[in-house]
Amino acid sequence: MAKIEFRENKILKLTNVLSRKVPEAELFSQNKQIAMMDNWIKAKGYETQGPLIMYTGCVKGVDGDGKPIIDARVMIQLKTDKVRLELPYKFEQEKRIEHCLFARFNDEAEKLQFATNKLTLFAYENDLELTGETYMVFVKEEGSKLLADVFMPLKNGSVETEAEE
Repeated sequence: MAKIEFRENKILKLTNVLSRKVPEAELFSQNKQIAMMDNWIKAKGYETQGPLIMYTGCVKGVDGDGKPIIDARVMIQLKTDKVRLELPYKFEQEKRIEHCLFARFNDEAEKLQFATNKLTLFAYENDLELTGETYMVFVKEEGSKLLADVFMPLKNGSVETEAEE
């Protein structure tokens, strides 16, 4: 299996998505937010389905210190759509993200940034505009190896292939 498999025009479809915002101060150490979400799910008696998803979005401006405000969320799918919400959680019955560049990453976890770099480079070389959002689906982890799917949506829809003359 290749370390990074690439595809165009993929759709990410999620159902019964529970999400929690990650504070800017914890962007590079989300384990606390993941543990809190996991504990909340267990305490409420909900069951999860599928892997953990990390979302990062566009810069939403700058704070008082001039640091960028980034929209980051921890997401997980639940087996039920009957959810009693409490702050700071958000719930969506269906989330469908179309026209994505896609990379399946299979290598050491600390090299995951190469998957997003590959998608960003493809967009640049093909004059495509990304939305600035990234969805990382953590499929499987064994030791230092990570299998993850990375989705990056395009701003103006699907990739157009040039017609041959």
